Amino acid sequence: MPLTPHLSKPKFEARWPALVIWAFAWGLLWYLDGTLNLGNLALLLVLASAVAGLWLSAIFSVISSALSVLMFNWFFVEPRFTFSVNFHQDMLLLLTMMGVSSVVSYLMVRLRIAADAESQHAYEAEQLRELGEELRELNHVPQQGALVHQFFEQYSGCNVTLLVTEGNETGDLLIGHPDAQDEQGLSACVQQFGALGPGTGRHENQLTLFLPLRGRVRALGAVAFKDISSKKTKQFNRDLLQQVCDLFGLEIERTQTLRLAQLAQTEAKSHVLRNTLLTSISHDYRTPLANLMGAASVIHDQAAKLSTEKVSDLAQTVLEEAQHLNRMTTNTLQLARLDASPLNVKKDWESLQEILGSVLSKARKRYQTRRILVEVPNNLPLIRCDAILLVQLFDNLIENAAKYSPEETAIEIKAVVLNDELVVRVIDEGPGISNAWKEKVFHAFERVHTETAQADASEDNQLRRGMGVGLAVCMAIAKVHDARLWVEDRLPHGAVICLSLPIGLQPDVISES
Repeated sequence: MPLTPHLSKPKFEARWPALVIWAFAWGLLWYLDGTLNLGNLALLLVLASAVAGLWLSAIFSVISSALSVLMFNWFFVEPRFTFSVNFHQDMLLLLTMMGVSSVVSYLMVRLRIAADAESQHAYEAEQLRELGEELRELNHVPQQGALVHQFFEQYSGCNVTLLVTEGNETGDLLIGHPDAQDEQGLSACVQQFGALGPGTGRHENQLTLFLPLRGRVRALGAVAFKDISSKKTKQFNRDLLQQVCDLFGLEIERTQTLRLAQLAQTEAKSHVLRNTLLTSISHDYRTPLANLMGAASVIHDQAAKLSTEKVSDLAQTVLEEAQHLNRMTTNTLQLARLDASPLNVKKDWESLQEILGSVLSKARKRYQTRRILVEVPNNLPLIRCDAILLVQLFDNLIENAAKYSPEETAIEIKAVVLNDELVVRVIDEGPGISNAWKEKVFHAFERVHTETAQADASEDNQLRRGMGVGLAVCMAIAKVHDARLWVEDRLPHGAVICLSLPIGLQPDVISES
C-alpha cells in the first residue's frame, strides 16, 4: 500500500468556528446587558477571544481582540455609541481587557500550533515505521528504491531523482530523469557525505536539494529534489526527508548484508553437499563396484574353468550390482535436479492405478520371491502430477521396504481417499523405525553413529536405512507435488511410509465450467 503524506492544514485556515463563537458571545452580551455589570460582560468577551484563538492565527487573534475591545466600548461603555471613556472608571477595565484577551489569544494560538506540530511528528513517525516495514518485506534494492522514490514525490511534490551507488547487485541504480547538473550534484553529495542546496549551508544558490543516502560509515547514494523553493514544497518537513534517506541507506546495507550472508550460506551448503556426496560415493558406491568388478574379473580370467551354472550366477551378480548402481545414480541426479529447479516439473492428470500398475510390474520382476499385496479401489480420483516422478517415488518406497524386511514377509500397498487427499501407504514387516529416525530417514546422505559400542541388529538396520538418497528423493518429489510424506509405526513391528497427495478439482468439473 503506497504511503501518502499527511500535511495537516493549520486550523486557522478554517475560521468559521471562530466567527460562530464571536457571534454567540456578542449575542450573549446583548442578552445579558443590564443583568450583569460591565466587568462580568468584559470577562465573557475575554473568554470568547481565548476560545476563538483555537481557529485563528496569532495576528488575527490580536486584531480580533483589539476590535472586540473597541466594539465593547462602543456598544456597552457609557456614553454608548461613542469612543469616549471615563478615564477613572472604565479606562483601566478596557486596557486590562485588551491586554488579557490579546495575551490569552496568543497563548492559545501557540498551544494549538504546538499540538498540531506534535500530531504531525507522531504521524510522520508512523509513516517512517510503515515505510521501514515495507522496505524490510521487499528485500530487493530496486523495489525498495521505487517505493522510496514514490514516497518522496508524493510527499514533496518535486521532481525527484534517486541514485544508489552501492548495495545494488547490478551496479548503480538511477530512478528519475536528471539533467547534467543534477548528476553532478548527486555525485558531489555522495562524495561529500552531506546535504547540498537550499537550507543546508552549502551551495545555497541552487534550486535543487541534494540529500545523501547515509549508511553507517559512507554514503550509499543520494536523492535530488528539483525546484525545492517552489510554493508546493513550502510545507514539507526536510528533516523527515533526511530520515527517510537514512532509513533507506540502512535498509540497503541490511539487504546487502543479508545477500552476502545467503551467498556464504549457499557456498557453505554447496561445500557440505559436495563433501557428503563424495563421502557417500566412497561408501555406498564402493561395495557394489567391488562386487561387480570381482564377478567380472572371475568371468574374464576363469571362464574356461567355470561351470555354466557358476558363470550364470556371476553374470546375475554383475546385473544386480549394475542395476543397484544405476538406481543410486538416478536417485542422486534426480535429487540434484529437483533441488536446482523444483518449478520445472511437468504435471498432468494421471490415474494412480496406472502409476502403481507400472511400478508393480517392475517390482514383481525384481522381487520374484516377495509377496506384494495391493489394496487400491477402482474409483480413485485423478491426481495432477508428474507420472515419471511418482513412479520413481513408489519404486524407491518398495525397494526400501524390500531391503529392510525379511524376504518371507509381505509388502503391502494401500490407497484410500481421506477428505481432500489421496493417501497411499507402503507397509513392511521389518524392525521398524525409531522416533529419532522418523525424520532423518528422508535426509540425503544422513548417517547416524550409535553411541554404544554394542549396537544391536535393529540399530544397525536403522543405520543402513539412512544411507543413500532414495528416501530423500521421495521427499523432494513429494514437495514438488505439494504432498506430505511421513513414517508411522506398524504393530507389533514394521514401518509404514505414508504419502498424502492433494486431489484438487477434477478435470471433468473444469471442462463443464
